[in-house]
Amino acid sequence: MNSDEYNERIKHEFENHGGIDLLTKYVMSEILPPIADYENAVKIIKMNCCLQMSGELLIIGAYLAIKWTYSRNELLEVLNLMYDYFPDRDKAIINYLNALQIYTRDKRYKKNNAYWDELSKSIAFNTPFVYNRCKMAEIVDRNTAQKYYKDALENVKTVLTEQEIMQLPFEYFLNPQSFIEEHILGTDLSYENYDAIEKNTKLP
Repeated sequence: MNSDEYNERIKHEFENHGGIDLLTKYVMSEILPPIADYENAVKIIKMNCCLQMSGELLIIGAYLAIKWTYSRNELLEVLNLMYDYFPDRDKAIINYLNALQIYTRDKRYKKNNAYWDELSKSIAFNTPFVYNRCKMAEIVDRNTAQKYYKDALENVKTVLTEQEIMQLPFEYFLNPQSFIEEHILGTDLSYENYDAIEKNTKLP
């Protein structure tokens, strides 16, 4: 069964039976290539998040809205309202998502105090996180930047070759935690992305 066939099947099952497990699989199947319908994934989460709340899906939906849509990010607003109820790792993610939204929507983000503040808060939780440190490295002096890049690499848990990624089971790509660790935290990286960060630790 390919991803298109799986998507159609899981969509039908969710529409007939509902439930958070089916909702999660439906959303994640919308993200899979060749479908990659990020806007619809965000729409599905918005339509169902009040009835079937999932912190993972709210985080993924807010991230997709930042990366692929330019309308009001209601899912990030929900995360901000619920901020105090999340564990530290998710608080660090929410701060990072707020910074990422500034990064994508404000051309003068480097001079935006809120951008610095959100990244600083995210890093201060000291939870395994790569991309928040990489973003901070872009706005500090060179010596401090290298320290952030080195710290980022120390937070990497898994580095995979392209061949290893191709051999990952289908279920891996339906797991919201796998998506969060790869695309938001950066704790799971391809060798290519790992090498790109490592090069920044060796700049003269």
